[in-house]
Amino acid sequence: MSFFNNKKVSGKNVVRSTMLENRSKAGAVKLWLTRKWLFPFLYHLYALKPIQENKVIFMEIRFGNLTDTYQEIFNELVCNYNMDIHCHFFREGFVLKPAELKRQIDFVKDAATAKYLIYNDSSNTQGSFKVRKGTKVLNTWHGAGAFKKFGNSTIKKIFGGTEKDRATYKLHPKYHTVTVSSPEVEWAYIEAMGMEYNSQCVKGIGISRTDVFYKESFINAARDHFYDILPQAKGKKVILYAPTFRGMPRSAITPDMLEIGKFYEKFKDEYVLVYKHHPLVKIRPTIPTDYRKFAVDLTDDMSISELLCVTDICITDYSSLIFEFSIFEKPMIFFAYDLANYFDWRGFYYNYDELTPGPICYTNSEMVDYIEHIDERFDREKVHAFREKFMSACDGHATERIMKEFFGDDIEQFRRPAPVEGDFCDLPDAKILFRDEKKRIDRMKKLMNKAASAYRKAAKQPVIENRVAFLPDEASDWDVFYSLEKVLKENEGQYEIIKDVTYNAKNIESFVSKLAGAKVIFCSGEPYILRMIELREETKLIQISPELIPLYPKWISSKEIISGYNVEENKYFPIRSKYNAVMGSAEKDNELFAKNYKLAEDGKVVNIGNITTDMLFDEEFKANARKRLETICPYSTGKKIVLFLCKDRESAAGYLNRVMTMMHEAYAREYVCVGMVCDGKPGRRLEISEYLEGFAFDPRFVLAQRVAQQEADSLDGDAMPDSAGGVRMDKIDWKNVAPITHTEAIAIADIVVGDYCSQMFEAAIIKKPLFIWTPDRITFGREQEFYFDYDNLLPEITCSSNAELLQKVNDIDNYDYSALERFCERYISNCDGNTSIRVKEILENLIKK
Repeated sequence: MSFFNNKKVSGKNVVRSTMLENRSKAGAVKLWLTRKWLFPFLYHLYALKPIQENKVIFMEIRFGNLTDTYQEIFNELVCNYNMDIHCHFFREGFVLKPAELKRQIDFVKDAATAKYLIYNDSSNTQGSFKVRKGTKVLNTWHGAGAFKKFGNSTIKKIFGGTEKDRATYKLHPKYHTVTVSSPEVEWAYIEAMGMEYNSQCVKGIGISRTDVFYKESFINAARDHFYDILPQAKGKKVILYAPTFRGMPRSAITPDMLEIGKFYEKFKDEYVLVYKHHPLVKIRPTIPTDYRKFAVDLTDDMSISELLCVTDICITDYSSLIFEFSIFEKPMIFFAYDLANYFDWRGFYYNYDELTPGPICYTNSEMVDYIEHIDERFDREKVHAFREKFMSACDGHATERIMKEFFGDDIEQFRRPAPVEGDFCDLPDAKILFRDEKKRIDRMKKLMNKAASAYRKAAKQPVIENRVAFLPDEASDWDVFYSLEKVLKENEGQYEIIKDVTYNAKNIESFVSKLAGAKVIFCSGEPYILRMIELREETKLIQISPELIPLYPKWISSKEIISGYNVEENKYFPIRSKYNAVMGSAEKDNELFAKNYKLAEDGKVVNIGNITTDMLFDEEFKANARKRLETICPYSTGKKIVLFLCKDRESAAGYLNRVMTMMHEAYAREYVCVGMVCDGKPGRRLEISEYLEGFAFDPRFVLAQRVAQQEADSLDGDAMPDSAGGVRMDKIDWKNVAPITHTEAIAIADIVVGDYCSQMFEAAIIKKPLFIWTPDRITFGREQEFYFDYDNLLPEITCSSNAELLQKVNDIDNYDYSALERFCERYISNCDGNTSIRVKEILENLIKK
């Protein structure tokens, strides 16, 4: 019997092997062409342009957010300097190869004119070109200490490549600075990065991300966040199990050898067990239902830095997190059941038995026994010595030293007159391709030139006294001016109304020419068109304030504007609007509205309510919304609705899917769950898991699918087989079906659940049961500043966990509306269905002036 690649030879196997071999050869050719020719060529081509002295680039190879190795440095730069900061996310292993290549090309082009390049890993992209003179390169590396081998140290190991591979495709450029946790481990990084020719660049001055472990505010917030997620952990100790991955980064797997049952039997009354898997692992083992009150996987819910702050005992294997955890000088257990294999696979810089400051265990029984006798067996002095040896430079001031060492005095010319405060690490958006954003800005510049010229020309003519314009910002719902338009049209011909258009190169000139003749412009948010033109003095601006109450800084007070992160956009498209009137809800909050919107010299905040809430009292509006929802999503017909309104953020979908999964068991026959994003970028939709289809959905996402499907069917001649309300799907022109808006959804919902968006408070106006659901309040609170004490805004209906929310929903028949009544009286008493009538009176007064 003959074998081929350890499999019996067959026609199918030979063909498959040939295909794999050809694919491998094609991949090798592509790698050579990009790393040895394309990337160096593009870098040196774009390097013909001068260096931009204030440009800083952060590069993430795999992850879709700015990881903790960068965060302290990023915030230091944003808060104290006017730098042009660009963040590139390759997303290797998480997006398709063509998408990876686009992102890599964008980075190479951008890097060519950067003064500072900052890395935290190795890749044959960053090592593919010789960095030009005048550009400085920093590597903060993503692991502390020196534990398992990496880079050149793994040559001849299974994990590493061959010497030929390393010589052909370099993983590192010439660095100015490589930061490590102590002088003790400098040698290991010199070896791993092949820096023998430039050994002075490796400096044991500390790891930036460890500074948070010396901040009491961070530790307290981590503890609060942990108890918000796991209230059952209060009064108990925490065992953290955080193994490193096995295999290669692109196909990383996690070990599944921990026997929860043994830990549960011994420690269920005294401890909770928390899992934190490596972020490269895509498929994780599930925790058996019987143990879910004792053990929980917080991989997606808390950062490793947060978890280390709340951990009492850490179980790991070969992860470098032991170095960070040693700062707390607490017990560590090393579950190294596959030590021999892992040594062959990757190897270690120090003798494993001598390095580890805790017991090496090969079985679950050994770990359980150690924890049972931990008081007499834990050797704190050994951990302290370990910390002193490997983490001596991690003292809470590492970022300060790194800034001084790498940037020096060169960036002092860009120091802000006064620093800004806040956490700005959530500003970079990995979903947006760098090239697409650049194209958008370039396109908007061209439109701006046309718009500004056409507006100036048309503004030479007098304003038309009865011309009124409605300008929503790009993220506003289509119905935001519905009630006001209805009121203004009651006297036919009294007003000429101009509505916003989807402007482009063909229509923008004619649109702004009409806009130039408007006596009054109503805005919802900050429409982009007004960033392109200098508005004439005769035109009056009224802001309807789409946010019902100003929960947090927006627009001119937003982090995007204050930080100046999007430098080019802020330079060419600043927010220019100065309002003659801003609609507010309660006089006590006028100052907050004035923070978000700039007032003209004679401008003021007027407390007359919010026009969008008028629609809540319109029965025809409500009936049409319900009918359209059932057309878009037929399985909602006859069902009650639980509406979730979530502020747009990366973690929203994860939290939502978990709580909807829990609700499915109890409510699937009676209810459907509708999820919608608020306060996000135009076109953002919630990614609700497919397994919840038929019970939970984002109606805007479903409608987009209908449109796409119909367009596809028109090409291949197939018809959509299902029906909506007795009408065949293929007979509905989905392009002309208006998407469900937030106000429509609230009007037809039976229960409203919101997190951090003011739209949810519309439910209080019409006495719909409302719950404030804040599963990530602590984490999100670090990213988002709030004007109010959010925890005490409506404590009676606030839920910090999924279990608490389900408990309140189960008791919906006993819902107490008194808290909502007090809230309405305090914040939104003028939202009575007649706001548009009062706005009309203001309009008439402005026109008379």
